[in-house]
Amino acid sequence: MKSDLDRASIACSLDRPDVVRRRARWRALAARGAVEVVPTGRGLRLTFRADAGVAAELDRLVAFERECCPWADWSVRSDGEQIELQVSGDSDETVAAVHGMLGSLVAPAT
Repeated sequence: MKSDLDRASIACSLDRPDVVRRRARWRALAARGAVEVVPTGRGLRLTFRADAGVAAELDRLVAFERECCPWADWSVRSDGEQIELQVSGDSDETVAAVHGMLGSLVAPAT
């Protein structure tokens, strides 16, 4: 059983208005350039088109998330055409939190 300290370590440090604003920025970025969101064994891999402004906004958002969500690992790499964001965690709780934060940014193909 997890202790309160373990659960607290994945808590969001943002207040409600900041969470709403941050989610809106992620959704706007996804609408502009997200290609896919793929579950991994430890979190998610998000792929974006390297369209104008996408990399800069992704870098800003990842920098913010590294501050308020240090329990997750945030890794960005680009090949010039696409930008890949890997977000992962070390526990079932952190993986679930990553999925909850970013898992619905791209609607599944129909």
